[in-house]
Amino acid sequence: MAGDSVIKTSASFGQHIAIFLVLLFGIGEANVLAFQSDTEVVAQEKSTTAQDEIAKETKVPAVPKKEEMVEKLSFAEQPYTVLISVGFDGFEYQTEESRQRVLDQVQRSVQRLYGKLWQVTVRANEWMVPSNAAHLQRLSVDQLLERFTEEEFQKVFLLAVRGTRSVQHVACREFDTRVHEITPVREATLRDRRSVANTCGRLIRDSFRPVLLFVRRFVDEGSHTRVEMQAQGGQIPAPDQSAVQIVAGDVLRPFRREMERRDAKKLKLLRPFALTYMRVMSVDTEVSRGLAETVFLSHLHPDSFLGKGRRTERIALRQRPMADQSVVRLVLNNRPDKPLISHRLALAYQLGYKDEEAEEQTKLVSDRNGDVTISLKADHPTFWIRVYSGSSLLARVPYAPGLIPFDTVKLPDDSVRLGVEGEIQLLSDELIDAIAQREVLIARASSKAEAGEAEVVADLLDQYGKISGKDYFIDKVKAIRTNAEKEAKEKRLGAKRLAALCEGFTESVETFFTDDKRAARLRQIREIKDKADQAAN
Repeated sequence: MAGDSVIKTSASFGQHIAIFLVLLFGIGEANVLAFQSDTEVVAQEKSTTAQDEIAKETKVPAVPKKEEMVEKLSFAEQPYTVLISVGFDGFEYQTEESRQRVLDQVQRSVQRLYGKLWQVTVRANEWMVPSNAAHLQRLSVDQLLERFTEEEFQKVFLLAVRGTRSVQHVACREFDTRVHEITPVREATLRDRRSVANTCGRLIRDSFRPVLLFVRRFVDEGSHTRVEMQAQGGQIPAPDQSAVQIVAGDVLRPFRREMERRDAKKLKLLRPFALTYMRVMSVDTEVSRGLAETVFLSHLHPDSFLGKGRRTERIALRQRPMADQSVVRLVLNNRPDKPLISHRLALAYQLGYKDEEAEEQTKLVSDRNGDVTISLKADHPTFWIRVYSGSSLLARVPYAPGLIPFDTVKLPDDSVRLGVEGEIQLLSDELIDAIAQREVLIARASSKAEAGEAEVVADLLDQYGKISGKDYFIDKVKAIRTNAEKEAKEKRLGAKRLAALCEGFTESVETFFTDDKRAARLRQIREIKDKADQAAN
């Protein structure tokens, strides 16, 4: 207060000096006003300085920005930022009024479903022309990344509403800006135009894939890797029970997001995990609401997703089945254009691949295009697919049918192993023939020796000595293994199965050509020769 009185006194004193100069020296009015203005500026500067000092003493906290407030919320308290972009087409939506009416109704429908869980923006789509399901189907992730950013919206729902006087068509897709993935198209046809907004809300609800964040991992009594995941906004209950984010039995698909070192909000690397799932076993709805306990199911090591990393986000998207079956195409991992034809499959209904199977396996065979139709199984949202190549197990992977209507499963290239298996089989046949010929020649030589036919015995034993022996087969299998391992290295394939095949054949050779058997056979040959000589004399 003392500072304010000093400032006011200074301003008044300046005004008196200005009047005195006009009366005494006749200074122009403009100069006087300038002098007066300068005096007031000085007074204002002093006033501002004084106010700043007072503010510093009182220490009034600054009001945080909206973005800063959101960042301070935990993941379970953060609402989704959602854009609903609606495109219109057809006679019924030619006027601005008709389109705006639908937008307002969609806004209210979504608010009834999700309430404060979504911070939603609904607006008309001007660039999707024509607005129909076919156009939605053609949209690519790259096109959407150019239009929508994670900083602005986390979820984008693209709707196409097309109406005539007799029928209404509605189609919807969800695009997630954090995992750069777009869902298949969901469609609905209806007769009553008044139901368009509610239908849009239903398609949005069914297309919505909630996001969950990794909390911790542990191993249960059944040796399963269990993972706790927290749903975004889990502490914000949805007003409509049909819009609950996650329930037991749901299936999650995991992603790793590596962020930039200098900018933790900027995505550096996104890694999806094919044929990897988290099956929800239970969900906390009372204490840590939205906290889900899941079982990690993958043909990969759990650390590929769960491993620690600086500036790493480990998230998963819930996706419920949108179809009763999936058409799956089996292809080579390094040759997606080459389907695997006539491969046997066995569907094992079990949680982990080491667990006891709950039901009898379903047997399938891929067709000439490498396709196989896998149907949804009640009480088994996930199970294990065992793919066989010949008599060997080629791959064992978990699968959740219905999430993607048309899917592709990439399997390891088994051509090298099949080649080795074929060569080993031929070599085994040759070994069996050699063993049989040896026994036949020895039996004939023994018979001729009793008859005293020494020359015939000598000829038979000479043929016996020319039959392939141990060294021949050992050298052959070594050459097969060397060539196969070289080819596998060039194709970046594993060589364990190749080694096992070759070692198995080597053991068979060693079992037959033992030192004891060789010594016994030499004694038998000497006895045959002695018998032939005695009979001849």
